[in-house]
Amino acid sequence: MLTEGQTNYLSKVPDDQRMVVKSFDPKGLEVVNKIIAEIKAVEPVLEVVCIGSLPLKIAGQEDIDINAFCIKAEQEKHIPNFKRLYGEPSRVGKNSIGWAFTREGYSVDVWLTDPTAETTQQQLKIFNMLKNDPELLKEYEQIKLAAKDLPYKQYQTKKYEFYNRILGLK
Repeated sequence: MLTEGQTNYLSKVPDDQRMVVKSFDPKGLEVVNKIIAEIKAVEPVLEVVCIGSLPLKIAGQEDIDINAFCIKAEQEKHIPNFKRLYGEPSRVGKNSIGWAFTREGYSVDVWLTDPTAETTQQQLKIFNMLKNDPELLKEYEQIKLAAKDLPYKQYQTKKYEFYNRILGLK
């Protein structure tokens, strides 16, 4: 069973988008460290973390997901520094502002996001569960590997179902 937000996201995914899965490449972590360093150089007080497949060192989409944590009410004052680094935001959500770009062959998403938002809390909980439970991590990686070349919506649905199960939302 999917949440309303998950269903809403899936409705916006193009039907012809395919899932691409690549083996873990430690070079990605070097790119992550460079991006985090450039953010910390202009925003030293923000907590900046990378979540997703790359820091878990498993197969993934060769993408980088970085979150800079800042409560919604404080985000406006940080936006100019992010604009200097990454240009105009590509996405504005209820609790976050995002920039998307490519760096050294990796698709990068940088989010200035509210750590108190429910969706952020769920993402962090899932990430920590995977990081701390080798069996769950193996199961998650198998979902990714089995999705190679499938329609992206199909993969994302399986991923959401897995997330909801481990969060006890079923």
